[in-house]
Amino acid sequence: MQKWEYLVVYVQAPEPNPNGGTLQVDEHLKADKYTEHLNKYASGGWELMHFEWHGDQGARAVFKRPRG
Repeated sequence: MQKWEYLVVYVQAPEPNPNGGTLQVDEHLKADKYTEHLNKYASGGWELMHFEWHGDQGARAVFKRPRG
């Protein structure tokens, strides 16, 4: 039977606000940043199972890959 290992990653995308705090994240405009992060894990053999936006905090991604 195939055994799996799992990885939960929080991807942050807010940019610093010169007036303090962070700027609101527009997930549509920041999609390339998320794609870059996700592709890094994919190149390590991780398969994306779930992706969920967390408002202006970024996103959570859940990956799995076969356990060697």
